[in-house]
Amino acid sequence: MTKPSRRQVLSALCTGSGVLLAGCTAAPKASNDKNETATTEGDGETTPPESNQSVPNFPENTTSNACPLFDSTEQVVCYEAVDPEAIPIVLVPETQSVQPDQPVGFTLRNRSEQRFETNHYHWQLYKRVDGDWHYIAPEHWPEPLTPLEAGDEHTWTVTVATDRVSDGDSIEHVEGTESLTLAGLGGGHYAFGTDGWFAAASYEESIALATGFELNADQLQLTPTAAISETEWDGETLVARSTRGESDGEDDQPDKFVLERVDGSETDAERVIAEQVVRNDQLRDSIALSRRHDTDRVQLEEFSSSIPPFGLQETRTYEFEGNRYRVTVSAGESS
Repeated sequence: MTKPSRRQVLSALCTGSGVLLAGCTAAPKASNDKNETATTEGDGETTPPESNQSVPNFPENTTSNACPLFDSTEQVVCYEAVDPEAIPIVLVPETQSVQPDQPVGFTLRNRSEQRFETNHYHWQLYKRVDGDWHYIAPEHWPEPLTPLEAGDEHTWTVTVATDRVSDGDSIEHVEGTESLTLAGLGGGHYAFGTDGWFAAASYEESIALATGFELNADQLQLTPTAAISETEWDGETLVARSTRGESDGEDDQPDKFVLERVDGSETDAERVIAEQVVRNDQLRDSIALSRRHDTDRVQLEEFSSSIPPFGLQETRTYEFEGNRYRVTVSAGESS
């Protein structure tokens, strides 16, 4: 599951839905800065507004393999590649060795002389596996503009929670601008980041700020959620029933989420990692049950609140830990 395309700005709060889908889109409002003249007190002289200033200078190389490239950004400023004391804006980690259940701060420092336009809800978490970066969270976010003034800083405090996956809990969506508790993460190399643009520039000239860190934890083990209430065999198909969702009437039948293990001839498979799979309850349950019972076909039955069921508009094929799985859905019938 790749990161959704970055949404631009911005004045209204709104959220999207679905697995790893971004929030609603809004076009940025035009700034009035170009038509205004700022004045200084006492000397009668004028100073140009920020929109007439030049964008701060950056070193020639600000990237590192410790950070992802991000989507739709003109530049990536990776903490590992720069001098954090000499760069206009940077994301600084409190530590780069993270322990479960111990809060860690990530601070965005604006040391330039310009306002940095950003959205503190749109922090971003990636994990690197076998050299490839995978977007993890958030799945969706509000989209207000939360500028960071010149000389200011903003800190996100992140705590990695443990045991929730093995206990059968669903992974809750995390939303916030300061304190973030993230579950469903296994050990490995991650990157925390955000993005935005300077007031003198355009949102089309966005800059990503990021830092890498190591999570010192066990690898994530894929287990079914506690919502699986019963299973039974229908020929070679394992039928599983979930307590998620609610029926609209006594005669309503649950929707069906069908997962089939397929061979390597499926060329359009999307590679996913455990941290992504556990954020999709239906995919998590189906793959975990397929592995537990060594079956090629799982039919998960539950009531979905979306149209089409489970928000899946077309057949999807995923590659997970060497196996490929095709997913289809169908709506339950009503009498």
